[in-house]
Amino acid sequence: MMVREYSRAKEFLSRVKDFLREREDVNGLPLGILLGLAAASSPQKGFFATAEEQGDLSLVMVMTTGHLILASAGPDWQRGVAAGTAYLARAGLSLTGVIGPREAAQLFALMWRPRLPLQVEMEQRIYRLDAVNQVTLSPGRLRLATEEDGVLLSRWIEAFCREALEEISPEQAQAMVTTGLASKAIYLWDDGQAVSMAKKTRPTYRGISLNLVYTPPEYRGRGYATSSVASLCRTLLDQGFGFCCLYTDLANPTSNKIYRDIGFVPVADSLSIGFT
Repeated sequence: MMVREYSRAKEFLSRVKDFLREREDVNGLPLGILLGLAAASSPQKGFFATAEEQGDLSLVMVMTTGHLILASAGPDWQRGVAAGTAYLARAGLSLTGVIGPREAAQLFALMWRPRLPLQVEMEQRIYRLDAVNQVTLSPGRLRLATEEDGVLLSRWIEAFCREALEEISPEQAQAMVTTGLASKAIYLWDDGQAVSMAKKTRPTYRGISLNLVYTPPEYRGRGYATSSVASLCRTLLDQGFGFCCLYTDLANPTSNKIYRDIGFVPVADSLSIGFT
């Protein structure tokens, strides 16, 4: 099993796109990141590598932050993970964690730090939606967020990250707002005022993902999240996307039920494991 590292995202995408497209919904995270990097006006730094044997890929590795993202497939994926782990150890690359299919992420983490217990940050499920179910919408409408919503969005993104991920600074939240507004990616459910938020992200060849689904506590229990996600998915499908995807936290049964009611079906489980 050979590991091959690439210096440019565009060249790497050309090598791995067919492998990732075989399960475009499951591999939406690395594929969406690579498509975004390849389309950037200036070269973007990152770690890009494959594990392969006689031209057949078994593992794809992408890292643009501290967490390594994995995509694995085929009968030799375990050998691919072993080869990738050994290669990274020899290279002395610093990792803050790994994200990937449950079995591959677990194996990588056990090989990376064999004498330490797994630090699971989040057990996740990847869902896919091809058609929106008939769901009852709350009063209000879906609208694109504007600059006038900037302060509110920054506050909501901070609250979302604090509740669902990890705390971020006001400056980081504002940077996410700036990027989201510039790309016309953030949507709000408006019932006389903004009451819920959802964001489209990481378009792939046929699909697109949703994240930052958030309703402030004072507006919960009124169906606003269901309304915003269902309406945004309809909008994206009407725009020509073949399917929508999202990640959920398996520890949050409420959000998982909401998404299933809308029409999302599970396609794979994923793990985020930390190396702190």
